[in-house]
Amino acid sequence: MEEGTSSKKSSGPSYDVFLNFRGVDIRHGFTDFLYHDMVRAGIEVFKDSESLHVGEKIGGALLQAIANSKIYVPIFSTNYASSHWCLRELEYMVECTSKSNGNKEILPIFLDVEPDDVKLKTNLYRKTLSKCQKSEAKLWKKALIEVGKIKGWNLNKDESQVDLIQSVIEAVLDKLNVKYKNVTEHLVGVDDRVEAIIKILDVESDSVKFLAIHGMGGVGKTTLAKVVFNQLSSRFQGCNFLSDVRESSERHGLVHLQKQLLSKFHDSRFVDKIKEADDGINMIKRVLHNKKVLIVLDDVHEEKQLKYLAKNRNWFGSGSRIIITTRYKSVLMIDRDATGEGPIKSANVLTYEVQEMEFHHALKLFNMHAFRRDSSPNDYVSLSKKVVSTLGKLPLALEITGSSLFGKSKELWVDTLKKLGKAPPQEVQKTLRITYERLDYDQGQVFLDIACFFVNEDKTYPCYMWEDCEYHPYNAIEILCLMSLIKIKDDNTFWMHDQVRDLGRAIVREENFKEPHKRSRVWNHHEALSILEQKKGSKKIEALSLGSRGVIITPGEVANLRHLRFLNGNEMFIVGDFNNLLSNLRWLSWRWCPFEFAATNFHLVNLVVLDLSHSYVSEEWIGWNQIRVASKLKVLDLGNCNDLMRTPDLSMLVSLERLILENCRNLIEIDPSIGKLKLLTALNLNGCHALEKLPNEIGCLDALTEILLPRPWDACKPPLCAFILPETIGNLRSLLTLDVSHSRMYLLPNSIGGLVKLRRLNLFKCLHIKNLPNSVGQLQSLVELNLSSTSLEYLPDSIGQLQSLVELDLSSTSLEYLPDSIGQLQSLVELDLSSTSLRHLPDSIGQLQSLVKLDLSSTSLGHLPDSISNLKQLTILKMSHIIRITKLPRAIGLMEKLEELDASRCHHLSSIIPEEIGRLSRLRILDLSFTCIYGLPTTVHCLSNLQTLNLESCSMLKELPKLPPSLSCLRWALDALKFCGNRTYVLEWVSAYQSSSLFLNEVNYTAICKTQPFLPELLSSSLRELEVGNLLITPWRDYCYLSNLSTLRLQSCSMSAFLDMIPEESERSRMQLQEKPLKSFQLNRSRDGSFLLKMKRLRHLVMHTCKFSPRTLCLSHMKILEEVNLFGCSLLVKIWGLEELGSLCFLSIVDCRSMERMSNLSKLRKLRKLRVGECPKLRSVEGLNHLESLQKLWIHDCCSLESLADTSNLRLECSTIEHCEQLPNRNSYCRCHDNRDSLFTEPDHAKYF
Repeated sequence: MEEGTSSKKSSGPSYDVFLNFRGVDIRHGFTDFLYHDMVRAGIEVFKDSESLHVGEKIGGALLQAIANSKIYVPIFSTNYASSHWCLRELEYMVECTSKSNGNKEILPIFLDVEPDDVKLKTNLYRKTLSKCQKSEAKLWKKALIEVGKIKGWNLNKDESQVDLIQSVIEAVLDKLNVKYKNVTEHLVGVDDRVEAIIKILDVESDSVKFLAIHGMGGVGKTTLAKVVFNQLSSRFQGCNFLSDVRESSERHGLVHLQKQLLSKFHDSRFVDKIKEADDGINMIKRVLHNKKVLIVLDDVHEEKQLKYLAKNRNWFGSGSRIIITTRYKSVLMIDRDATGEGPIKSANVLTYEVQEMEFHHALKLFNMHAFRRDSSPNDYVSLSKKVVSTLGKLPLALEITGSSLFGKSKELWVDTLKKLGKAPPQEVQKTLRITYERLDYDQGQVFLDIACFFVNEDKTYPCYMWEDCEYHPYNAIEILCLMSLIKIKDDNTFWMHDQVRDLGRAIVREENFKEPHKRSRVWNHHEALSILEQKKGSKKIEALSLGSRGVIITPGEVANLRHLRFLNGNEMFIVGDFNNLLSNLRWLSWRWCPFEFAATNFHLVNLVVLDLSHSYVSEEWIGWNQIRVASKLKVLDLGNCNDLMRTPDLSMLVSLERLILENCRNLIEIDPSIGKLKLLTALNLNGCHALEKLPNEIGCLDALTEILLPRPWDACKPPLCAFILPETIGNLRSLLTLDVSHSRMYLLPNSIGGLVKLRRLNLFKCLHIKNLPNSVGQLQSLVELNLSSTSLEYLPDSIGQLQSLVELDLSSTSLEYLPDSIGQLQSLVELDLSSTSLRHLPDSIGQLQSLVKLDLSSTSLGHLPDSISNLKQLTILKMSHIIRITKLPRAIGLMEKLEELDASRCHHLSSIIPEEIGRLSRLRILDLSFTCIYGLPTTVHCLSNLQTLNLESCSMLKELPKLPPSLSCLRWALDALKFCGNRTYVLEWVSAYQSSSLFLNEVNYTAICKTQPFLPELLSSSLRELEVGNLLITPWRDYCYLSNLSTLRLQSCSMSAFLDMIPEESERSRMQLQEKPLKSFQLNRSRDGSFLLKMKRLRHLVMHTCKFSPRTLCLSHMKILEEVNLFGCSLLVKIWGLEELGSLCFLSIVDCRSMERMSNLSKLRKLRKLRVGECPKLRSVEGLNHLESLQKLWIHDCCSLESLADTSNLRLECSTIEHCEQLPNRNSYCRCHDNRDSLFTEPDHAKYF
């Protein structure tokens, strides 16, 4: 293949355009004109010669020409598919494009054919392909369908070739004018992120949009911006990528940046005349205000940079997109009011936060740099994983460290790993330190405290300490968040990336590398103990963390710690005369404090936070006399002090703001002295199930804003004694939250109306509450009222006076009617009436002008009132399982903003759906499953935003109207096709949409394929979600290859039928398929578990009543699993490989009655929910104490379970161990006060069974 026509004057490997066509059809006509006009326009074109088509494979110069071309122009003619050579070229073009990260593009021309012909929706190409070998035909079909979906040019016989050729050349020149950004060849794990960013940008919209890609240094913001820029730049009139704005601004100034920005859009003769920044602003406005542009401003770190480059949307033309990468959210004014001053108003800024990589992606990226391949050699696998774990999955750190270890000895690897455990690599430190150096002194102190002591700790207590040290913590925390150094998680705890944490600790080490006692903070337990034991304390030390239990502290060991403000230790024995030595101490964490107290003059006069949780103290403890001296104490934590039966006299703690008595199981009395705590804002009595009442003095707590009252240990076993709220509760004028859920309370006091600031009242599962006092109407500030699962029989008319009420939950109550005054709730947004005895809705329901969500599911309603049409703001209407309802009102079409309508399992809903439903232009989800409807109106096609239509088990439905083009998910039993007159249309719909979903139940698939021969092909190209039940099927290899499938649910099916339809990694590469691996898998009643070996990319695994052979389940190869749910797998004996599942968040193993062993869980650092139940042969669950992210734990009915690790070090929201007879002290594990049924709700994809 030395020949071939090229417009290049000298030989070379690179071309602008590669022309692909069938020469017999068009070589001496259209193609020649196109080729020569492109050459005249200065475009370098490769047009191959027929003489080069020798043999069966592409090779040599032709292969190189395709690979090195930027744009591919396939010209589809009538006989195009007859040329195997054209198809091979097209296949390779698609492959090259998919691997180019947006740097290559296909621009198709349809010459006397239609796109539907190329997408194989007609017989034009299909007949020809049916004669080809199956292995090749599959690849060619895939390529044709993919290219057929690309918008190109159509040329019919009566149209002008000249105009079309000119249009093609203009488009090519426009795309070639884009300067693509060079991106590393080692791109890993960016596809999903890029897809999410492009979706946010919504380039089809004509509005001007700003997007901030933010995150910590080195996390990959610039790389993402480059890939997005490369993929989207061709869709704009002009584009520019300004790299390193921070550095360029510091070196050359803002005017230089303005010139850089304008250089791509304006004549340099005029741009060079800019002398001042204000002149630059005027030129940017004048030049760009009418242009659709794509601009990336990379590494912005100051507000003024945006002020002079891209301050307002009106600077740019319609449809423009401005992308900003930054580690400082503050420069965008995102958290300020939209009308405030600043470079960009917050309402106009979209944001995308770049998170750390998933472990398997991080490992792959590291391997690419360390070994120049995807995987580690066998003898380096363990070392590689340890390095990646230590580096915290930060791309910059992975690339630098991997490259430095390439070709190095194992000894050097081990040495490097040790060094990484102490500090990040120098280059990473340098990048991260840029942010740290912008902090002021106070912010720096808070940052270093968090890095050394408070990662994953609640932020509430530290703020009291920092406030007393005058570090201005709330401002500091906001700045640290805006600079991407920390995040505040949903549970109010600090999150900090491992590399940022290590940077902070490295900064402290730099204070003195060799002598820890000369540093400000000592977090290493061994170093801290050594300092005390050797009496090496110095005035430099501000904070010590001892960690170990049983440490004895004497005055001599702390004599030199004059500036110690933070001391953390467990079960410490403090002995001797301290003579006010620790007078500067602000924080003392003394968990498991012994009852014996042998210290004198232990006067902590500046103490602000005291944590005595899990201690052996009682009201008789001698130490109280010393503690009462701490007049500045603001936080006292006595949680889990089970020897405490009565609170001590606390009247001298006049500054106390938070008193925590949570889980003091034997507490029966609150001392009346609590009434003297005039500054107390929070009182936590959660889990004090022996407490029957509060003292009257509780009403004296003028500052109290939050009170959590006793709940039972076991939500299924309420306490025997009733709980009484005193009438004085109504005096709490500052109270914002009153939570008495699960309590055995019979009524609310009439004085409840006095809580004028109360915003949240929670009575969930107060089973004996039958009515509310009329005074409840006086709660003018109430925003949320939860009466769910009470015995409520009626609401008082005064309920209508709650003008601030936003959420009202009346579900699972005994209500039969609502008062007419319900319509007066003008602020109500959510109303839940599900699972009540409600038989009638008042007409006043239509007066709820703010209502957005209404749930009427499982009620006894017979009809909906016409006034429901007045709910103009309603977006979600749930009315499933309403047995008496027979039709939907025609007025439903007037609910203009409705987005979701669920009428599933309304078994008597039997009429045709009213045609007015077509007016619901915003409707996205329509669920009519398990109803008896026998028709849909033709107006369904007008639902322009409809995405999901569920018609499952609508057995009376015989015909489908034309469906809207927006539809992406149709749930409808395929066997209904034999009754459907539009079955060909339905099958074509399945192939037309990338996110289509199909439900097959009791279907003879092989028989249907005989009547619909192209069904397998259609499914294989587009189907992403498939549910299968009781399927009669022969192996699918000859029919279907589900390359895009992400969710598969099987019930009572033979697994062998499905082994061939799940793509292997090797086949995916061979077939050039886009990597969209199976993510969710659910299985019911299967006897074969061997198929799991194929599913390496699975994220969600659900198995229900599966009888495995063999009886051991190994999951070690499924490294990115996030959820595992096993139920009723009665023959399963062992589960191995759990320790390899670093991404696992949810693990539930229930009713596996033969299971004896499961692997250690200690490495599951992301596990949040764990349930193990009804496994009578299971003897141990190991590693619980290492599950640092665990929030909810439920272990039950495991009668052979003998031991569990101590989980007191974990921050569990809920922990219940019950019915495990062999387990000693099982009551000590319980911390659960919530409804476990809701806590352990299965993920959405597990609900199928």
